[in-house]
Amino acid sequence: MFFRRLRRYSFTILILIFFTALTGNLFAKQSYAYRNNKKSKSGSIVEQLFNKLKPSVVHIEVLGVTRLKNGAIMPEEDIGTGFFISKNGDILTNFHVIGNAGKIYISFLKYKDIRANVIGTDPSSDIAVIHINPDGKTIIPVIMGNSDNLRVGEPVMAIGNPYNLYQTVTTGIISGLKRSLFFPSARFYGNIIQTDASINFGNSGGPLVDYGGRVIGINTAKLANNAQNIGFAIPINLAKKNIPELIKYGRVIRPWLGIEAIKLTESLSTLLDIKYVKKGLLVEKVFSGSPAFKAGLVAGDRIIAMKNITYVVGGDIITRINNKKVYSFSRLEELINTFAPGQVIVLKVHRGKSVRLVKVRLSSMP
Repeated sequence: MFFRRLRRYSFTILILIFFTALTGNLFAKQSYAYRNNKKSKSGSIVEQLFNKLKPSVVHIEVLGVTRLKNGAIMPEEDIGTGFFISKNGDILTNFHVIGNAGKIYISFLKYKDIRANVIGTDPSSDIAVIHINPDGKTIIPVIMGNSDNLRVGEPVMAIGNPYNLYQTVTTGIISGLKRSLFFPSARFYGNIIQTDASINFGNSGGPLVDYGGRVIGINTAKLANNAQNIGFAIPINLAKKNIPELIKYGRVIRPWLGIEAIKLTESLSTLLDIKYVKKGLLVEKVFSGSPAFKAGLVAGDRIIAMKNITYVVGGDIITRINNKKVYSFSRLEELINTFAPGQVIVLKVHRGKSVRLVKVRLSSMP
């Protein structure tokens, strides 16, 4: 009797083990399918996205000239990527892709070496709009996403032409947000997207896409030297804000204060023997005819050289704009760019022992 019960219990346990293993195997297969982008009869998500976006992404070839140190002029050829933003033939790309262009040619689908013209450029945000004649061509613009809602870890895909390898796809995730990036003409303070999707020479100007097929960034740079899979993209919301002005005026109309200044810290104020304020922005130069000049801001008038660095002291020290703290020149630009030309701002200015509030009417950047 005892052994009969034992055999019954053993059989029951074996059945439970079998069903547990079967369930685990099914779950593992489902997990594998999810990890591999839920591959279906129509292909993986990446494959579907590429087929959807392929008609919208263009190869850019730029022909220009460069001047050597000895004064000789040499022809220069560059490549990049762009994507259609309207059916009328407007293409968004990076400024640094077409900035030195004499002639621009684009290729997409069956169309090869089509001449493109520059519509508008903005070096400080590193974006540009170029245009082709749309007559008789199949033009499918991308769908713009919302880069304000991105999350670290979100999967993304980049399409471009790295090293002239036409329409290359790379995948990855958003590795970081609110990064800072600096170019000779462009400065991005705390708003650039970092991704581990491979970004290489020729990818510049191409789309960074979420898995809904929406463009959320413009691929623009990778970290140099020995870094691996550290790429950057301009948030698409920054471009969306500037595109209308680029198309209408050929440039982005930005507010201008008209000063050069350096960050003042407690240690620097002690070093320069500045006694009445310890933090802020030390004005070294005021441009003639600028809003700052018209408002009476004072530049430095004494040059001090310390540790191979030259400082111009004796000028005003700005500590606030409209009651918001100013602690660096990047912060100043960030705050100024929230206003429009013609608007009046109030600066809190320290001049020697005195503190004053100075009203400045901003103008357009020349």
